[in-house]
Amino acid sequence: MAKGGAGGTAIGAAICRLIEQYVAAERRLFNDPVIEAIVPWPIKAACRLSAVRNFFLRKIEGVAEGTYGALICRVRYDDDLIETAISDGIGQIVIHGAGLDTRAYRLTRIDTIRVFEVDLPKAQVNKKARLAKYLGGLPPNVTFVPIDLNTQTLESVFAGTSFDSSKRAVFVWEGVTQYLTEDAVRKTLTFVGTSASGSTIAFTYVLKSIIDGDSDIPGARRLMTEVTKRGAPWIFGLDPQSIDEYLAPFQLVLKADVGAVDYNARYLKPRKRTLAISECERIAEAVVR
Repeated sequence: MAKGGAGGTAIGAAICRLIEQYVAAERRLFNDPVIEAIVPWPIKAACRLSAVRNFFLRKIEGVAEGTYGALICRVRYDDDLIETAISDGIGQIVIHGAGLDTRAYRLTRIDTIRVFEVDLPKAQVNKKARLAKYLGGLPPNVTFVPIDLNTQTLESVFAGTSFDSSKRAVFVWEGVTQYLTEDAVRKTLTFVGTSASGSTIAFTYVLKSIIDGDSDIPGARRLMTEVTKRGAPWIFGLDPQSIDEYLAPFQLVLKADVGAVDYNARYLKPRKRTLAISECERIAEAVVR
């Protein structure tokens, strides 16, 4: 599997989404015709072989059982959130730490919505080139917002864009918070909290007990060791029991906090799929007061 900080984690998530495209259509959690076009060519070619896909899955699950299941379920959850928001009249979507996210290029009616992809400048260069080649150009409704959270603020990088804080927005923040300092997390939530009332954020978070080293989830300690070894240590987590209190100072009201049980009932059972789903990560969905 890919190593090396943010880039490595983005590739790992992309591989999972690519593998899901080889599942039979009636059982697949989401359709992503774009992902194959923007992953590096060797990965695209390799994943066409079932033996290689199975090898990747063994490597993924070898670090922490249920990683694949959790990742594809969180993708479907955020897809549903965005599509519901579009139906509800939301006109702008912000994808924090976009990586190789493809939602702006595949979801129904999203081409009529202003989309802002926020990520490290270096991470956006190759993605933009591959998208332009695949699509014949970059969509006019998508704005790439480069930022280094260590040296820049969200307020400053959004200042020169068409983002309108007086209008409702949806913020998707998937697979990122565990790599950030608490200060960076708070600054992001502060920015979200200044958006128009009724704006929504959905973000994944790792359990604080895992970060603190006292989790009883099988394999949690090994997982922490592995992510550190790969150059992308997890340093931030939250306690599900107090997440509503954590969000309150940012003018955010917790709407949902979902994990393995919810994913299984909502996505896997209806498709008669049996997959392990890691308990290490959850999604919090909150609304701006």
